[in-house]
Amino acid sequence: MGVRVNTGSGIDPQLVNKLVELERQPIKKLETRKKDLEDERKQFREFTQLVSELGQSLNSLRNPSDFRRLKVDSSNPDIAEATVDNLAVPGSYEIEIRHLAKSQKLLTEGFPDKDETPVGYGYMTIELDDGRRFDVDIDPDASTLQDVAKQINEANAGCKAIILNTKESLENDGLDSYRLLVISEKSGKAGKVFIDPDTTYLEFKEQMTGRNLEMLFEDVSIFDDDNSVEGLIPGLVINAKRAEPGTKITMKIGYDIDKTFESLETFVTNYNKVADFIDKQFQVNPGTNKAGTLSKDNTLKQLQRSLQSSLQYQGSGKFRNLAEIGITSDPKSGALKIDATKVKKALADDYDGVAELFVQTEKGAGFGTRMSDTVRNAQNQQSGVLGSKEREYKRTLDSFDDDIARKERAAGQRAEGIKRKFAALEGLINGMNSQGQAIAARLGVQSGPMPGLS
Repeated sequence: MGVRVNTGSGIDPQLVNKLVELERQPIKKLETRKKDLEDERKQFREFTQLVSELGQSLNSLRNPSDFRRLKVDSSNPDIAEATVDNLAVPGSYEIEIRHLAKSQKLLTEGFPDKDETPVGYGYMTIELDDGRRFDVDIDPDASTLQDVAKQINEANAGCKAIILNTKESLENDGLDSYRLLVISEKSGKAGKVFIDPDTTYLEFKEQMTGRNLEMLFEDVSIFDDDNSVEGLIPGLVINAKRAEPGTKITMKIGYDIDKTFESLETFVTNYNKVADFIDKQFQVNPGTNKAGTLSKDNTLKQLQRSLQSSLQYQGSGKFRNLAEIGITSDPKSGALKIDATKVKKALADDYDGVAELFVQTEKGAGFGTRMSDTVRNAQNQQSGVLGSKEREYKRTLDSFDDDIARKERAAGQRAEGIKRKFAALEGLINGMNSQGQAIAARLGVQSGPMPGLS
């Protein structure tokens, strides 16, 4: 039976890779734990966003000026309309639009075209009532109506120029139908434009005289250089559309029940989203026999207790709790229910009484203020439970990154050591195989793997 000597090292190349992979097992475990924590953090941030939306809806229920929603109705909106903000005083006001504010308009004589015929020479001075003035240079050979209009518009000095094509008329039979119209950009008497022409052909006549708005407000004469009048009473802006002397218009400012209900409904919706998220985290999945990812986090329970505590607030006004105005809590799920009919009736019967239940008053903080404070305290970046938890996530994930980087360096060094040792062993075995082949050649035996090295 002949001696067989191996011509190679006989070492399985996969063996080195397997040993190197074993060195990375602790790193893989860390990466898995990091991924789990990142998934948990993602869900926590979804929860934080829901709490933020709840806080935003509560912002409109904190203070009287935030809670109040007002609207204004005009008895004749095609003559005048109005807008209000939450600072306006509810009531009815009578107005009469006698004259609208007008912008001054100046018109030139006619020219046969807009871009060929020179309009004169020299310069034209335009001066506004507020003291601004500028000159328009008119070249005797190159200044057309179009050139003059361009200079006026590019000056951006409070008036604009438009070229009109009046076409055929009884006056000119359509021969000189192009005219330059200069309009003050400011209405009223204060928007007057003075044009001092020093040209041969370009002359203006006043097409419309600038005038102020004239109206009666509760039989008091009011003048304004604009058709949008504000400052008569806090929060009210009147927009005059057309003059109608002798026609009395009633502007009625009242509470906007529908808008206020929308604010309350938004709060209920956002509260239920937070409550539902928390509830689902603590429900055990029958298939896995496990609760939600955040079920072990005390932050959710802590905030849940604080929000539920705020719901127990008892006021001292006409309405003592949410149930009396139509917002009730489900005893099983804790979700809120809103009765639109009952809530709107409470607002219609005693708007201020409903507001007192929610907002901060001289008597103290209402329900809306209390729950809003609860959310704000939770969101506080320094002391709040949400801010603290977010910082905890960051510290832990940063620690994972540091551990992974450190173990990666150590595993890399050990892997290089393993490769060097196997390279040295392979060299030793190859040397022994070479010697075995030499001996076999001298003995005249078949070359093959050496015993114990195959």
